[in-house]
Amino acid sequence: MPLGSNAIIHNAPIWSPKLSRPREIALYLLIFLFIAATFVLLPIQPGDDWTIFMRASQRVAAGTPLYGAPSIDLYYYPPWMAAILAPIGLLPLKWSYALLLAASLIAAVFLVRRYAAGRMKLVLFVLSPAMFYTLIHGQIDVLILAGVLLPAQWWPLLGVTKPQVALGLLFGVPLPKWRQAVVIALGALAVSLLLFPDWPLVIFRDPPPFRWHTHNLWLGLWPFQVPVGIGLLLLGIQRNDERFLLSASPFLLPYAALSSLSGPWLATLSSLKDWQAGVIWLSWWGAVVYRGLGGV
Repeated sequence: MPLGSNAIIHNAPIWSPKLSRPREIALYLLIFLFIAATFVLLPIQPGDDWTIFMRASQRVAAGTPLYGAPSIDLYYYPPWMAAILAPIGLLPLKWSYALLLAASLIAAVFLVRRYAAGRMKLVLFVLSPAMFYTLIHGQIDVLILAGVLLPAQWWPLLGVTKPQVALGLLFGVPLPKWRQAVVIALGALAVSLLLFPDWPLVIFRDPPPFRWHTHNLWLGLWPFQVPVGIGLLLLGIQRNDERFLLSASPFLLPYAALSSLSGPWLATLSSLKDWQAGVIWLSWWGAVVYRGLGGV
């Protein structure tokens, strides 16, 4: 598939192939609402990361400083992310969390459909450690990953928003679309600097402490994983395959969480047979359980 073509590869649709587009949209909307309502009713607590996102969005809506909040509310993303989430931040926290979970699951369906991975691969993607980490903590990794469905000129903005998930997409924008991509990215940056003049300096001056936390996959490994990322990046450019570009992203930075592996896992699923993907899925969960039990 050519880079930046955004041509969704369809196999047999996950739902009924006879659905017309309006009916299919309506069906997905009903499923989304059902999932969200289910999560609202379940006795679950909103994820810690989602709580930070919502408090940041509330600060934007209230016109209070977005950065420099107490350590429990540290926000290390570009301001446009908090601005986009501001309307959702007006909802009760549990309701907004339910919407995030529902949106992440629906996004997973569209991602698997894009790469013609099939029903079994959808199950393996949704039940993967990366997805569990995303849902439990209330992360936005799958939503950022689903940004690959947008026109390619939006990809650089995605790569800057969460580099450990989508940085590689900067190298997937076709040359004819780069002018539009630069205009979009610079436009977003200009508006953000008008509203929050010092936000890049705040982030670079106070680097995220997560790099030194135990949940950082590259703790003690950085920068030895970078050659893997560079190799995947070159492979994606050479083969005109955005899946390798997504796979490269988490390897190019000093920090990546378990949820950051959603891109590499999606690429793996779309490249292997069901039983091969199942073997990797079992070994991945085995590694997670082993580490969780204190294995060295």
